[in-house]
Amino acid sequence: MNASTQLDEMHDRLIDFHLRNRKERIGDVLLVWVEDPLKPRDALGRFRVNPILLLLAVVFALFFGTFLFFSVVQS
Repeated sequence: MNASTQLDEMHDRLIDFHLRNRKERIGDVLLVWVEDPLKPRDALGRFRVNPILLLLAVVFALFFGTFLFFSVVQS
């Protein structure tokens, strides 16, 4: 089986899988990945983000902001 035939077969299988299983959408999967594992919803039913991911995003934003500041501002 050559690479082209194998890719075509894989493509057909993926399309068939996604047509049969409509609940597995990429947006739903991403929400499951970033939701809080202990309490995914609050008392009002709103989405809660994982605090560890939120902390990592804040640290990355601070690092990136510091990098930009010292890259742009040169004495």
